[in-house]
Amino acid sequence: MKAMVSTLGVALALPAAGQTIDGRERARAALPSAVFEEVEQIAAAAARDGLPVRPLWDKALEGGAKRVPADRIASALAEYAARLGTARGALGADLPAGADALQRGVPAPALARVREGARTPIALVVLADLVEAGVPVDRAVDVVRVALEQRAPDEDMLALAGQVRAAMRQGQTPGAAADGLRRARREGRVRRIPPGADSARPPTRPAPEPVTRGR
Repeated sequence: MKAMVSTLGVALALPAAGQTIDGRERARAALPSAVFEEVEQIAAAAARDGLPVRPLWDKALEGGAKRVPADRIASALAEYAARLGTARGALGADLPAGADALQRGVPAPALARVREGARTPIALVVLADLVEAGVPVDRAVDVVRVALEQRAPDEDMLALAGQVRAAMRQGQTPGAAADGLRRARREGRVRRIPPGADSARPPTRPAPEPVTRGR
């Protein structure tokens, strides 16, 4: 097993995908030959089904970078290819983002509901963030769709999950937090939170003015 892990680590020393060596050749150099052959069969089957192949090789190399045992990579890739197929049925595009959302608990019908109006894969990422936070799927879809209808920029979309989590930290249930955010967006009462900001931190209050005593 140590030898397998060491071999997988070679992937990190090879050129990045899109440079002189593509993902398939990097995987050939990084994976044990038996595992590479299994992955190649999975990729070939995906290509025959009209699925994108590059994400599969990228996932195989990601497994190597994360020191996933080599004998688990092929099975993980087979599951990922199946999710790509499901995402294609629901989306017709943005398959890697859709496959990731499926893995994080978003059902395929919810992906289809968000697809309309989505200009980038960000909406799928945010939907998965909300579901992963515990928001019921239908309410998570409603929040994302309202933001899409308002043509919210990507930075506003990315702040949605943080705003829901901030309300949850104040004692609201995930569903109630999502409902409150949806209503606030409808009514134009949402304060913008930059992505990555600590939304749990209370706003800074100005220092009280000194009291001037009369002489």
